[in-house]
Amino acid sequence: MELLASVAAFLSLPLFLAGFVWYALRARRSGSGQSLMGPFEEIWDPIAHRTNIEVRAEDERQAEAPAPGDPVVLPRRRRRPRS
Repeated sequence: MELLASVAAFLSLPLFLAGFVWYALRARRSGSGQSLMGPFEEIWDPIAHRTNIEVRAEDERQAEAPAPGDPVVLPRRRRRPRS
């Protein structure tokens, strides 16, 4: 029984890391998971913090109101990455 517990403990770490890598790749492909992956990315890439702030600011920025007489421009639909 003691052997089974030690084998389970030994195998749990690689399984956890494999699951974490799988989630990281999936989150990057789909563009989600920023809140979960953000702290880990900032640990290994400190500049990512400034980049994330800029990306959030760009997402929150609104388009300027058109001036009277400007031609009507319809916004393009964003393409979602294929998963």
